[in-house]
Amino acid sequence: MGADVVAHFISCTRISKESVSCNGSVYNLPEERLTYHDKEFWVYFGIYTGLILVAGLTSGLTMGLLSLDTTTLTVLRDGGTDKERKYAKRILPLVSRHHLLLVTLLLTNAVAVESMPIFLDRVSDPLIAIVVSVTAILLFGEVIPQAVCTRHGLAIGAVLSPLVYMLMGLLFIISWPLSKLLDCILGEDHGTFYRRGQLKVLVDMHGPGKAHKNGEHDKDEQLTIDEVLIIKGALDMKFKTAGTAMISISDVYMISLEAKLDHETMTHIITRGHSRIPVYAGDRSNVIGLLLTKTLIKLSPADATPVAQVLQSRAYARPAMFVDEDMPLFDLLNLFRTGKSHLAMVQKKTGLLHSGASGDSVYRQDDTKPLLTIEDELYEDNTSEIVGIITLENVIEELLQEEINDEIDMQTMLEMSGLLQVAMAKAVNLHKNQLHRCKSQPQLAEALSEPDTKVTQQLSSSLGCDLDLDLDLDPPLVTFN
Repeated sequence: MGADVVAHFISCTRISKESVSCNGSVYNLPEERLTYHDKEFWVYFGIYTGLILVAGLTSGLTMGLLSLDTTTLTVLRDGGTDKERKYAKRILPLVSRHHLLLVTLLLTNAVAVESMPIFLDRVSDPLIAIVVSVTAILLFGEVIPQAVCTRHGLAIGAVLSPLVYMLMGLLFIISWPLSKLLDCILGEDHGTFYRRGQLKVLVDMHGPGKAHKNGEHDKDEQLTIDEVLIIKGALDMKFKTAGTAMISISDVYMISLEAKLDHETMTHIITRGHSRIPVYAGDRSNVIGLLLTKTLIKLSPADATPVAQVLQSRAYARPAMFVDEDMPLFDLLNLFRTGKSHLAMVQKKTGLLHSGASGDSVYRQDDTKPLLTIEDELYEDNTSEIVGIITLENVIEELLQEEINDEIDMQTMLEMSGLLQVAMAKAVNLHKNQLHRCKSQPQLAEALSEPDTKVTQQLSSSLGCDLDLDLDLDPPLVTFN
């Protein structure tokens, strides 16, 4: 039995460059890879290059613009150089819409990156396309743009701000709902708020030896050590009270109400060098007023005027001002600025007469009444204990974080230096004599191994303070206790 042989013929007709028709069916032909001889090759290559640039710009702008918060831009706008103010003024409206800017740039970057393989496949084989895409995206789409924009983000962002506004308009329908969703979830405020400790570290970083190490900034803008101390002192003032800056009542020079302004008393007042001297009646905690030292020039020491008599006149004395020991130094500074007094008595607790309707921790006597009458009324029911005094100078020292020395302080320091030199000379001579005696009489070496306690006590008495002598050092060490 013979087999029937049926021949099948396929007839194909090319309809277009991309498709053929075979036996009535239309088939798409694979796209031919373009070469540089084709005009379309350069079109695809140009589009691919443009997509790399768009991806790089959006990636760099994302890093550069979003690294600038509204706080930094506000500082640059109000206190920067002319260029910085100009740039910050342009960028601030963009950065203030943080999430809208973020979504717009990321969406543009994603569209550019995802579109790149479409155009690269037509001009290269798959293996080359992978290598070129990874290299191009990594170098020109991520690393280089982000490095440049991180360094010069302010200037680049200001120049390209019109482009960013255009992208926001084009993608507004998509980016605006997403940005509002992020605002609801994460909040709109993305500014930086510095706490006190952070501000102190920031000030330290701009101080001498720490700022401008790379030499690219203006040296005149570097903070001096005095500026650093004052700024940090002002930041710490909130937590300091009158009790932390006061002078203990035991160290305060005061005059009794029963004293007389004779030669001896006036000499003591001049030697102390104080502008105001508290006057107490009976006990030192019962301060009844302040004696103004500069007004005593009108009095003659030969008259031996009683302090009680002087205190009756407003020309020579003022009422004492009392503050609580927990009063903040800033409040105390504002009180001193009123000019009524630059010295206040610090009390351990609030007295009966100090609890006014306003709740202030300060009581000031009526300036229209005689001083002694005022103090009699004040201390009739006052149970507060005076623990010290505080002056405007003490408050300023806490702000400056440095001691303020006047002429009297310098004279005292010079006198102390002279006495210290005498003490050192005596200690050296004593030590030499002991060594000489030890060499001539070895049996006394053990007995003379320690400094002479009696001489040490005499030197301490002459200096008015306790000290220790270490004669084993060269030169001998004098330590004040």
